[in-house]
Amino acid sequence: MNNRNILIVSTMVIVLTMIACSQSGSDQSSQSNNPALGEVIAYRKITLQSHSKEGKYLQQTMTSNRMWNKNLSGLHSATFKGDRGERAGQFCGVWMFESVEKRDGYFPLTNKDDEHGTGVEEFSNVATMVNNTTGNINYTYVPQESEATGVYTDYVVLGFDQLKNPTLGGLFALREYEIKAGMEAEFEEFCVNTSVPAFQKNFPGMEIYYLKGDRGARKGKYAEILSFESVDKRDYFFPTHDSTNAEIADEFGKMYETTNVESFLAEPASYTDYFKVN
Repeated sequence: MNNRNILIVSTMVIVLTMIACSQSGSDQSSQSNNPALGEVIAYRKITLQSHSKEGKYLQQTMTSNRMWNKNLSGLHSATFKGDRGERAGQFCGVWMFESVEKRDGYFPLTNKDDEHGTGVEEFSNVATMVNNTTGNINYTYVPQESEATGVYTDYVVLGFDQLKNPTLGGLFALREYEIKAGMEAEFEEFCVNTSVPAFQKNFPGMEIYYLKGDRGARKGKYAEILSFESVDKRDYFFPTHDSTNAEIADEFGKMYETTNVESFLAEPASYTDYFKVN
């Protein structure tokens, strides 16, 4: 495992919180507490081993995230828990970089064959400080404590400069796409110029962002994020995973017809709704 993967990913594996944190408790993440969306989103799935004690990570999680966010400008670290979908009950780590340049500044590519980047001294110094403070975070894989499944993907947000006040809300729905070969450019144009404007105009409290893998496991592949300012707002639009609030069903249906991406997909998309735990 390369240094970049160890540094950024293992932190996310440690950044966990108590299962006792209920969905209703997560609703208290108000829009004002939600971070600005970064142009680069580093996403990693996290799975705890059955014997791991989530409670003991609570203080570590809160402390480490605060330290990352305080000491590294242009970066925001957060942890989410699956609420619906394929990874319900499981965790993911999200690091958002305000720009591609900021990500590249912390994780520059050191040679032509490097696909991951290695943390520079500024990042490594904070990593050491976090480790010394929390005690149990050592930026290496610790199988007796937790298990990381898969590897990270750095996604770049398509059309980022056109977005108005982009925010990653208290709940986001992630859908990973497999696009039909040869339709990538058409898909990107449709997303940026048709789908995103429709959501921003018509549905306050819910934003849509399209992502393209830049580094990692899904490099060159696509995903969608539906960002809700809170769990309550998600439940307003989607009372259950397969329904929409009757109050807005007609309006939502018309919008969906305009923004439906299914014709671009080679296979059905996977999805998980994640709510923020810290």
